[in-house]
Amino acid sequence: MRICLIMPSLTNGYWRTLGKKIGPNSEPLSLVYIATYLNSKGHQVSIIDAIAEDLTEKDVEQRLKEGNYDIVGVTMLTLMYTEALNICKIAKKLNPKTYTIVGGPHPTIAAYATLKNENDIDFAVIGEAEITFLELIESMDGKRKISDVDGNAYKTKSGDIKLTKPREIIEDLDMMPIPDRKLLKMNLYRPSVSYYKRLPAYIILTTRGCPYRCTFCSKVFDKKYRQNSVGRVIEEMEILTNDFGAKEIVFRDDTFTMKWPWVNDFCNKLIEKGLNKKVRWSCMTRVNLVNLELLKLMKKAGCWGIHFGVESGNQRLLDLIKKDATVQQIKDAFKWCKEAKIETRAFMMLGLPTETREESMQTIQFAKDLDPDWAQFTITTPYPGTELYEQANEFGELKSIDWNNYQTWSGFSDHDLVWVPKGRTSEELKELQRRALREFYFRPNFILKKIIHIDNLEILKKYILGAWAIFTTGQGRANAD
Repeated sequence: MRICLIMPSLTNGYWRTLGKKIGPNSEPLSLVYIATYLNSKGHQVSIIDAIAEDLTEKDVEQRLKEGNYDIVGVTMLTLMYTEALNICKIAKKLNPKTYTIVGGPHPTIAAYATLKNENDIDFAVIGEAEITFLELIESMDGKRKISDVDGNAYKTKSGDIKLTKPREIIEDLDMMPIPDRKLLKMNLYRPSVSYYKRLPAYIILTTRGCPYRCTFCSKVFDKKYRQNSVGRVIEEMEILTNDFGAKEIVFRDDTFTMKWPWVNDFCNKLIEKGLNKKVRWSCMTRVNLVNLELLKLMKKAGCWGIHFGVESGNQRLLDLIKKDATVQQIKDAFKWCKEAKIETRAFMMLGLPTETREESMQTIQFAKDLDPDWAQFTITTPYPGTELYEQANEFGELKSIDWNNYQTWSGFSDHDLVWVPKGRTSEELKELQRRALREFYFRPNFILKKIIHIDNLEILKKYILGAWAIFTTGQGRANAD
């Protein structure tokens, strides 16, 4: 079958004001995994990335018309619900016989509601999509019953919605072929400015699943942690280096250092092969999953930066959101990274449940005291499928289920927050987000440090754009402080 997989554009909120200026153009690896797997089974799959290609809905419609596809699959993140739905409507308008399939975090969590409310969606994939998508195609070909395809939701002829039993997770990630990046226009992609030093810089995913229990996180890929073999990851790095000229790799796994023996083996293999001299890399992990010895080895193997989920500088709040980390562990991790000469980025959250304004200010000050090379301050947002979403009305007021507004960067948008903790206001938290960024990034010592280490024009341009956006957005509003 002729199949098109689509990453919808983002045109709302933060992306319209700040994201297009300094945000990333990241490879849609979930779609590439699906496409590569389906192509290996004899199908013809192409990918349209409306974000990277800066396509309007009219542009997407023209591409679909030219392609005359049998199946259109669309990524549906919560904040791009409307864009994903519009693409399904376009596909059905062009050819009512085209099958439309949505997948991703939102339909995984809310499959029944997604199908119930929308007539232009035929199927919703729940969880890991590769095998489910293949079996859906086989059901369309009459090779199996749709009711026998695990991990999907569909409408019967009578209009009823059926959810099949959950699909078993993929235990051996190496069984999936390495994503075929030739399906993408790779020259369009780059991470956020704090994720790279040199371009081209591309993304690799080595794991699925997370065993931790943070209340703000949705476990789309199950809690069981699975990881590609070291050999498989190095092979993918070599493809990106040799075929696409990658100078850097960004490992976007939430907990890259979960298994220390794996990390040790990986680093030693990079050093043995000399790959650490050809490509540098960065990763994300937790503060409780590093020590100084491990960090020094990672540095030797080419790691230049690590991104940590810090969330708060207040232990009471860390315990409330089940972070399973201590303030002291946070301090240790950042201190060790500095000793190992690895740059750091701290992900912080404002407006946590029961958080007072004083505690918000404590978190902002904590970020400045940690003094990472970068900091991100997002507004707490209760996404469907998280424990926080279930607690939303206990700890505050869920004001909207307009999925387009479920954004953690709402301080740079024109809509009110979808959720506000008790005792706080939407405008206060939006201003605090902007204030946090200004206070962190406009410190004289921080500016001087960045100026000293600027060594290429691309980085300088992004610094200027980011600084201007942070400084100017929201300046017209009254500042209560």
